[in-house]
Amino acid sequence: MRMCHVRLGSSAIWAGRALFLVACACGHGVESAGSSELDDAKDPDSVSQREIDLADSAAAPREALHFIGRFDFTTPDAPVFEWSGSAVWTRFAGTTISARLDGSANDFEVEIDGVRRPVITHPGGDQTYVLASGLAPGQHDLKLTRRTEAFFSTSIFRGFSGARLIATPRPTRLIEMIGDSITCGYGVTGAGPGCSFSHDTEAETHAWGALAAGQLGATHHAICWSGIGVFRNFADGAGPHMPELYGFIAPNERSGAWSFAVRPSAVVINLGTNDFSLDVDPGQDFVNAMTAFVAQVRSHYPTTPIVLAGSPMLGGTQHTTHKGYLDRVARSDARTVVLDLAVQDGADGFGCDFHPSEITAQKMADRLKAQLHALLGW
Repeated sequence: MRMCHVRLGSSAIWAGRALFLVACACGHGVESAGSSELDDAKDPDSVSQREIDLADSAAAPREALHFIGRFDFTTPDAPVFEWSGSAVWTRFAGTTISARLDGSANDFEVEIDGVRRPVITHPGGDQTYVLASGLAPGQHDLKLTRRTEAFFSTSIFRGFSGARLIATPRPTRLIEMIGDSITCGYGVTGAGPGCSFSHDTEAETHAWGALAAGQLGATHHAICWSGIGVFRNFADGAGPHMPELYGFIAPNERSGAWSFAVRPSAVVINLGTNDFSLDVDPGQDFVNAMTAFVAQVRSHYPTTPIVLAGSPMLGGTQHTTHKGYLDRVARSDARTVVLDLAVQDGADGFGCDFHPSEITAQKMADRLKAQLHALLGW
């Protein structure tokens, strides 16, 4: 699977060249994406993106599309993606705009000028959706984000149509969220705790990482998978653990090696809830596995701050024990800190299967916002 960090020529679908927030391992090497914003806070333009021209269209605007997350550009005009929170951002001039989506059944959040529009429930296959019509004349900002998680398989973005895309500055703040169902937004919009998992109630866009990023004026994407652990999955279930999936563009197929050329401003890891499932203390095995995973992340991002977050779904002694283990892990890496998150309060309601409600997700986001402000000065 070939990843290309490219600038595309204009067409009826793409309407301009695009500068992507994706890395490139195209041909014989990996493109460098520069350093993180923490290193370059005084000069955001110093975070460079190198491009490969696939078409020459001098009239097309530059940076008309921003791809947030891990996208595979083997087919340049039909990038493939799977991870939650993967998004396409643009600005357009016009009163109507549509999006063409392909791939498996997934749900997508549409936001125009900061206002959420009706969710796209994509049944699979090649479909075109009118995202908005009858807008006021002028320019509008658009975000199209995948809400559902990677195990629903691949999505394909085939472009916007119906409006002229406008070049915008490339976002400089990127948060990488790594986690389990809490980070994926499992059941966050459901009237729990009695409801079960469904497309309709899962929304990474309503989970704590998305909320914190929005408050900080940052982009984000989520490397998350429900039921996953760093050492042990939920109920000791079979399947890969997060360290095994972390390097893939398409984790459901376990394909496409991500190049890690684009460095986030911060990495947030929220793992351990499933490692403690069935009331079994994972003990030193968890500490060893999390220490190794932090080292794995650090090997890709030498200077990026890493935040190890506690679990709002672990109460009592489990909460204290998990926090203690994270403290031990953090001592192994000078740029890693621990963020203790309060145990969720039943008065705030629950999502499906006792997952965090939207109120709890907002409280978690507020704590993360404060932590990242302290680390990065945002």
